[in-house]
Amino acid sequence: MPLQSPFVTETFKAYISDVITSHLSFAVMLIDEYTQDGPSGRIEVKIKEGGPAAARNLSGYFLVTDRAPGLYTVSIDADYYFAAEQVVNTPTLDPKAPVVLIVLKPNPRYPFPAGATLLRGVVVNSSPVAGAAISVTGKTITTNSDQQGEFVLYFRGIKTEAITVVIQKGSDTKSVGATIEEGKTVSAGRIPFP
Repeated sequence: MPLQSPFVTETFKAYISDVITSHLSFAVMLIDEYTQDGPSGRIEVKIKEGGPAAARNLSGYFLVTDRAPGLYTVSIDADYYFAAEQVVNTPTLDPKAPVVLIVLKPNPRYPFPAGATLLRGVVVNSSPVAGAAISVTGKTITTNSDQQGEFVLYFRGIKTEAITVVIQKGSDTKSVGATIEEGKTVSAGRIPFP
């Protein structure tokens, strides 16, 4: 084999003289809900039914190869986003463009840019409340609390506005008021729940 620079990805090295043949079963494209662009930070895309992990190509797609037609559960684990899962039914995908789009929701550790309009808080009872659904009345803005009970809501196109935040877990619900200011991070503090 002649000495040449290898083509390197996250999962393998290939030299020009190497021949690798595989069949694309489907591709996963991840979108950051905040930026509407590709995600940042560490991202792992796994298939719960086993087999090799999805390999990321230079265009940012995660490629799943050599799978029989069927149902597959795509699992996403990332530093700056909530975990996500989506079931993919490969026979229903367009065979010429078998792409699955998954939108990732930023978690409280997400590196929001300076000047972002944010509301941060912590949902607690005797301990942090993880997995509470958090929404804003009259808007399509939603998130969840993480394992420490922390949450962050992000807004666009708001100057200064009074909002009502609704926290729900199981049959328990609580509403709290807050005032959002453009370009500022507002703290809702520790919110006792329920």
